[in-house]
Amino acid sequence: MADILLVDFGTSRVKSVVVSTGSYKVLDEAQTASPVPSFGPAGEVEISPEGYWAALEATAGALASRHPKVAALWLCSELHGVIVADAAGLPVTPYISWRDGRASSTDASGSSIFDRISASSERLLSLTGMRVRPGLPVSSLAHLAAHRRLAERFRIFTLPDWLLWRGGERDPGVHVSMAAGTGLYDLTRRSWSPQLAALAGLGEFDIAKSRIVPMGEMAGRIRLAGLDLPVFGCLGDVQSTAAGTGFPKVAKVVINLGTGSQVLFKTATIPPDVERRPGADGAEFAAIPFIPSGRALSVFAELLDGSAVLGGGKPFFWSQFAELSAAEVLEAALDVDLNVFEAAWRYRGGGAISAIREGGLSARAVMSAIAKAWLAQYILAMDHLDPDRHEQTVLVSGGLSRRAQFILPVLAALSGRTPRLAETASGEETLDGLLALSRAHTPAS
Repeated sequence: MADILLVDFGTSRVKSVVVSTGSYKVLDEAQTASPVPSFGPAGEVEISPEGYWAALEATAGALASRHPKVAALWLCSELHGVIVADAAGLPVTPYISWRDGRASSTDASGSSIFDRISASSERLLSLTGMRVRPGLPVSSLAHLAAHRRLAERFRIFTLPDWLLWRGGERDPGVHVSMAAGTGLYDLTRRSWSPQLAALAGLGEFDIAKSRIVPMGEMAGRIRLAGLDLPVFGCLGDVQSTAAGTGFPKVAKVVINLGTGSQVLFKTATIPPDVERRPGADGAEFAAIPFIPSGRALSVFAELLDGSAVLGGGKPFFWSQFAELSAAEVLEAALDVDLNVFEAAWRYRGGGAISAIREGGLSARAVMSAIAKAWLAQYILAMDHLDPDRHEQTVLVSGGLSRRAQFILPVLAALSGRTPRLAETASGEETLDGLLALSRAHTPAS
């Protein structure tokens, strides 16, 4: 009986499992830290593409070596990253991360490429389903174009289709979720859009892109660990997580808590001012993305842990954060703004800790306030998407959802809804989603 590989390329780690197609049980797993990014003076966040290939070999490749009956690979990836390649497909830039902020760097006039693109923000929202942000590929590409760093003809890859290319596939496909995440794909027309390229100042360039493949269709083949494997999925980790939780059948509202985070809502009519995303099956759902989560929490953790180390102590943030009680969090008096990066949902000039009073600035008090501010964001997002509170059950998913016992009771107390931790068979909703999708699209023998 053949086995299948499932691989999730996350912001902090890459994880793979091998699953039996007979029992659909996890037989083995491997994981590694995601490649370390380099940070530039203008807000650049770049990663070596070869680092991702090495991570694939260290995880899925290692499993394939141990399980030679593997017959296929299903893949999902973080969204909003881009690699620029020449016309022959050779990378001319590193992988430019969704955390990249170069588009918001100002020139001598005091304006930025992001400012110029933002003039078309409403049009971009209507076509792409996304609000324009500095880290979107369309913004990063516009910045490169303005600084004359793009050839007249070039190719763009998201992470899944580049991995296919690196593995020998010369006609790689990618799921619509990855294409939409670039900001160059028109969700209304369901096609790559010259109009969107022109709105971003990229109209003069000849940009090659990968073909779009529906779920269940092979995106290409890849040579890995001596095997020639068909590859499927190639979708965004948000979409895979949603499929892994059972959204929208199990519940129509999902909170995803990870390095980045979102609230997803399935509704018949998505208001024009709300962002929308294509699901694994192509049907759209409403979304509030880029809610500060693990990435923002790490900024405050660095302050507290760094202070401890300077004083001769040890880092403590994450261990103590996990031990906070729901009562401590709900009673927190400090005000904390977690919007420490420009692409964040409610960014207004940077994060902050305020309402500081004498005797109320202990490390424990600060952590409790950070936790309260973190979870309060999701109540605001849910109430914006579902103001009449039709949906009472909320699924909670993501890598941070199991890091502390206070999360569910605090969400319940603040929202008046019923949060439920998403069930997982593999330990990761992203991998559960790939498993569910592979089962749904594998013909019965």
